[in-house]
Amino acid sequence: MGSTFLRIGGFCQIFEVFPRAALVALPWNRYNTAVAAASAARSVVMSAVITFLPVDWVIILIYAAVIFTVGFFVVRKPKTSEGYFLAGRRLRWPFIGASLLASNISAEHFVGLAGSGYLVGMAIGAAYEWSAIFCLLPLILVFLSFYLKNRIFTVPEFLERRFDPGVRLLLSAIMVVFSVLTKIAISLWASALVFKTLFGWDPTLVIWIVALVTALYTMKGGLATVVYTDAIQTVVLLSAACVLTILGLHQVGGVAALQAKVPAELFRAFRPATDPNIPWTGAIFGVMCLVGAFYWSMDQVLVQRAFAAKDLNEGRKGAIFAGGLKLLIPFVLLVPGIIARALWPNLPQADQAYPKLLGAVMPHGLLGLTVAGISAALMGHMSATFNSVSTMVTRDFYLRWRPKAEPGRQILVGRAAVAAVAVLGALWAPIIGRFGSLWDYLQQVTSGLVVPFAGVFFLGVAWKRITTKGVWAGTLTGFVIAVALMGDRMWTHLYGHAPVLPFMHTKYLEPWLHGAILEFLISAAVMIAVSLRTAPEPAEKLATTTIEWSRAKRRAEADAAGAAARIPFLKDYRPWLALVLGLAVSLYVIFSV
Repeated sequence: MGSTFLRIGGFCQIFEVFPRAALVALPWNRYNTAVAAASAARSVVMSAVITFLPVDWVIILIYAAVIFTVGFFVVRKPKTSEGYFLAGRRLRWPFIGASLLASNISAEHFVGLAGSGYLVGMAIGAAYEWSAIFCLLPLILVFLSFYLKNRIFTVPEFLERRFDPGVRLLLSAIMVVFSVLTKIAISLWASALVFKTLFGWDPTLVIWIVALVTALYTMKGGLATVVYTDAIQTVVLLSAACVLTILGLHQVGGVAALQAKVPAELFRAFRPATDPNIPWTGAIFGVMCLVGAFYWSMDQVLVQRAFAAKDLNEGRKGAIFAGGLKLLIPFVLLVPGIIARALWPNLPQADQAYPKLLGAVMPHGLLGLTVAGISAALMGHMSATFNSVSTMVTRDFYLRWRPKAEPGRQILVGRAAVAAVAVLGALWAPIIGRFGSLWDYLQQVTSGLVVPFAGVFFLGVAWKRITTKGVWAGTLTGFVIAVALMGDRMWTHLYGHAPVLPFMHTKYLEPWLHGAILEFLISAAVMIAVSLRTAPEPAEKLATTTIEWSRAKRRAEADAAGAAARIPFLKDYRPWLALVLGLAVSLYVIFSV
């Protein structure tokens, strides 16, 4: 089928070796960082790179100076481990929400989402961007209260409180190893290729400059530096994206002209259940209810910002703010691809849409803003990943070895971890970028290892009867199923042999999201069955880690919480949650009729 690559809002599917959109990438936003855009960047053929004038360089230097000043001089150097890893637990909702978005968006989104818009249209945005507020509901309504109540530093730490240290170490090891092997490395490589394609910059130089500069300011101030620079970078990346969309719409003649020049299906939010790319069943049950919910509610890179909230209400409002910002992403990053489809309907590669439109409509001066926006997206994502990995290395591993380590020693270990992952990611980036099959394999392995943990969290918090033995049985079962599904797809699509699991190649099970749902259901069933046949967990473990379903106890807790803090209506998270949910539903309705 050639080299058709779709970058799907943080989800990438590769059709080069997997016809009919077989699963080759992780089913949630940030874990499957950027191979699609990286390969797209290699395939983009332009007669000349975009050149800069002095005014563009001035804007880039101003942006760099602001980030440098905030990162190195404005934020105070933390003196405690809580200050370094969780910004002293004093963050307000605007910074939490902006940092959540910056952690989610990286540089390759600019090219990849436009390519997705060119080929697939708004269905991609509906499935992976507008759905964010629904994926955040478990965090907002359930998990965040448990996280803050237990005053944890890492998501795996919560699993130790609920189950045992082994479960904690397993999840933490998976997150740390694959953050370096996939998140950091491929995002660096893909983004470097984006800069090379657009502006002719040397990829190796870009990789090392971005990795080292981002690591330095992350090491200096910890999460506080990351969050405050993220706030600036969110404004910059959204501004750059908005400018290109506005200029593109002007070029094409407005919204009505755009709708008249492209197929109507590009403005549809849902695709049929048999669609190999993004079936509506997979979008709702696979993304909103399963893997997307895991990503937004349980991924350390994202939820560490919410851990640092001043209080529960601020954390919830920050998550709602991030969900609201995600409603904008299809309009500013995906619509440019639809505009390019109207202007140039026969591009050889869909991911040429972004550079083509950028070169055609963006004037000098604003080109500098574009580079600042792409840089902001990359550095925001990288700093978030650096900080979360350093937190897990220090809190989940180092403190197990040195449980009485002083705060200063913990901060030193955290900084060393940032430096180590930055260097390892920069060294690994060219390797994984040059061997696409290795990337495919690592992504599929990560998918199989993490999906079963969605059941661990959802069932473990909702039902007191889930036991540690049940968790181990369900998780290992999920691993086996994932290996079987991945092996069958690679055996069939990569090597051209007859399928070992032919039922997985029927029209309803072929979509990769449906395979993820199947893996989750089987692993959850095993978890429940084994839990029911083993002794319950001690009551003291369940008091602060599970939902209390007794109506009387819940009412007593609610009354106590209400008496402790009466929150004015407009400062309460609930009206804002209702507003953002209403806007999301309205968008789905508007783009479905």
